[in-house]
Amino acid sequence: MTPTPKGLFPRWQKRLLLAAALGLGLTGMGQMPIFSRYYIADIPGLTWLGDYRVTAAVHLALAAVLLFVLCAMATAWLGAGRDRPVLSRAGTWRIALYAAVAATGLLRVLQNGDAPLFGPYSVRYLDWTHLGLAVALGVFALGWGRRAALSASPGTKG
Repeated sequence: MTPTPKGLFPRWQKRLLLAAALGLGLTGMGQMPIFSRYYIADIPGLTWLGDYRVTAAVHLALAAVLLFVLCAMATAWLGAGRDRPVLSRAGTWRIALYAAVAATGLLRVLQNGDAPLFGPYSVRYLDWTHLGLAVALGVFALGWGRRAALSASPGTKG
């Protein structure tokens, strides 16, 4: 049975991907002191947004969830074999942006380890690159994000 672009990924994967991405955006902003600076963390129930350690831990946990979902989706797509749907231009851009955000995030995690990879000025550029790519992914999601990432496979008549 040939998988259709619509039926390749279960709805729960798409929703978990969206929830993780939105949560990463929120906790990523929590890495900057904006929630405390603008008194958002003073709102009852949002105090955790002003605690760097909490937002950093939640950010890492959500990154693991996001990577899990993306790997599950890639496995399903690759597992479809020769009848797999073709990536559209929007799908290619989506993969490239997610990969770039993930790569800069991984470099940032490695930088926080026992053997730092970069000097202080390079870390600043890494942080700005990660933030810029995350913003680019958000802008992409608002613009091209509703376009289909997959089109019918080449062997499908339609």
